Order: sequence, then C-alpha cells, then structure tokens
Amino acid sequence: MKKAIMALTIFVLLLATLSGCSSPKSDFTSTLKKTAENKQFTTNVTFQVNNLSDNYIKKLGSDIDLNQLKKSNIQYKISVDSDSSSSYSAYSLHWKGKEPLDLTLHALQNSEDGKAYIPVADIYNAADSFSSLLSDSAAQIFNKVLAQNKDLESKYLNVFETFQNFSNQTIDSETVDRQAEELKKIEEASGIAIYSYLNNLDDKHFTSKDNGDIVLNLSKNEIKDLVNDVFTALDNDGNIITLLSEIDGSSQKEAQKKWNSGEKSVRSSLKNLTSNKNQTLDFKLTLTPDSKKGFSKAVITTNFEDSKTKDLINLTTTVDMLDYEKVPPMPEGKDIVSKKELDKAISDGLKLYLSSAN
Repeated sequence: MKKAIMALTIFVLLLATLSGCSSPKSDFTSTLKKTAENKQFTTNVTFQVNNLSDNYIKKLGSDIDLNQLKKSNIQYKISVDSDSSSSYSAYSLHWKGKEPLDLTLHALQNSEDGKAYIPVADIYNAADSFSSLLSDSAAQIFNKVLAQNKDLESKYLNVFETFQNFSNQTIDSETVDRQAEELKKIEEASGIAIYSYLNNLDDKHFTSKDNGDIVLNLSKNEIKDLVNDVFTALDNDGNIITLLSEIDGSSQKEAQKKWNSGEKSVRSSLKNLTSNKNQTLDFKLTLTPDSKKGFSKAVITTNFEDSKTKDLINLTTTVDMLDYEKVPPMPEGKDIVSKKELDKAISDGLKLYLSSAN
C-alpha cells in the first residue's frame, strides 16, 4: 500500500513538474516553431485602420474621412512551398472611398535565388483600376499600349530586369542573380533578429487566455529595442548597402551615407518617443494555436496616442493561416517577357505620348 501511495505521489509530482514546464512564453515560441516547420502553407494578412485623429486624416486628403478608412484595407496573401523553393503572393488594395478601387497584383518568387515574377495578366485585369489613377490622356495611352501588346498577356515580367530596364541600367543575369540573393539575405537577417529578440523577452510579456490564445505585449521601449536590433542586424549583414548602391547606381560610400541618414532618423524618432511622457505606443499580438498549422490566427493591434496633441493611431493586422493553396510553376524561357518585348511596349507608349503632344 505504501509503495502504491509513493508511486502515486511521484506520478502527481511528475505531472505538476511537466505542467510547470509549460508557460505562455514556451507555448508562444513552440507555436511559432511549429508554424515555421510547415513546408507548405497559405497565409492571408489584412491591414486595417481602426481609428485615426483628424490631423492625420487631413494629411491624406480633403476628400478622405475616417469612415472610408475603416471600410478599406490592404491584404497580402502568400502560399509557400518549401519543397519547390517557391511562393505565390497576392497584394491587394481595397479602397472604399468616393472613387472605389480594388487592385490586386500577384508575384511568383523562387526562394533559392530570390528572383520574382509578376503575371502580365494582372495588369490587363486591373486596367480599369490603373486607368482611374491616371489622367485621361495617360489612361488612353496606357490602354492603347496594352492593346498593341496583347501577346504579352500570358507571360511574366521578371521584377529585377523590369526595374533595371525602367531605370536605364544594363540588364545582365549576373546582376539580377546577385541582387536577388542580397534581398534574400536581408530578409533572413531581419527575420532572425526579430525571432531572437522575442525569444529573449521575459516571461511577463506573455499571457494565456481562457480560450487558449496566447498574448504578447510590447511597450514603446521594447518596440524601440526591437527595431534597433533589426537595424544592427542589417548593418552587420552589409547586403542592404550593396543592394541600395546597385539600385541607385551610386557608390558604396554614397549608399552607406543614405542608409545611415535614414537609420539615424528612425532611431532618433524612437528615442524621442520613448522619452516623451505624453506619448504611448502599445503593441499586442494575440495568437490562436493550431495543432497542425502552428496557429490559425494572429491578431496584431498597434495603438499610438499623444495626450498633449491628441494625436491618435489605432491599427489592426490580422494573419489567417488558410488551407494550403498550390503554388503555380515558375515561368521559364518564352513564358518570361524578354528585353526586346519590354522595349517595344515602352517604345509604343513613348510614340503615343509624342504623337498626342503634337
């Protein structure tokens, strides 16, 4: 009997010990780890404005009001297939203003070399939306160029090559490959810095709700530290300077100066924010764990207030883990718009512009 009681006591103590090993922070990190282990997944991110003070709204335009902002949103949907090192993204803008706008552009990306492709069909499908953003004369030229180059509709634009073409830089595969690799390393350095910072936070930043959700709270000081850590990681990585230099066609020294100026400005703004007692900035991330996906939903709320000036910004970012949607195959050869074809489309537009100016 005594042995049975002793065994039961040890069993209860063991359960208590194991339960104690689980904490909101460990649940949070294990949820992120499980999510990262998914080789195939589809995520939809929605960015929404909840509240904005009048002084900020006025800067957006006289014909914009808070109600329009609340009804509008920006979405980013991505399907990732790690086995094929590829992803398929959709960038969407849904504006519910006096002149509604619904615009979606897709991008295929190879995570091995970082190359990205945009389906030309998106431009044709969104022709009306693009036209609404242009003057009447520019819209006419835009639509005529599309009509004259219908053979491109089923093809893909190489993002880096297209950018180089419009920036009058020489297109060569080595530069494209190098810039794609630099961008990939920048993304990796930023991601590692963010994960490392969150993983090193004290347990007090994490709480669990009765429904199983895990909540992470960050103050303005911690947000400042996180951003500074990302900057430090990018500085140490060095690829951002090289990429800026190649995109701008400037020297490494000039690119470094430009980057340092921008970084100094952001760091200074964060420093002023943390030292200003009238200003508050709160970040709250709520994760809903899922046994298969890691998490099924993540809701991020960001709230900024200035008690003296009455400035106010309240935003919500919602991340939904969806059922996996297959990534289309990467375009190859004739499926990609060539330099000659792109030059022709640009030339067609230039000729139409010159003819309309006479």
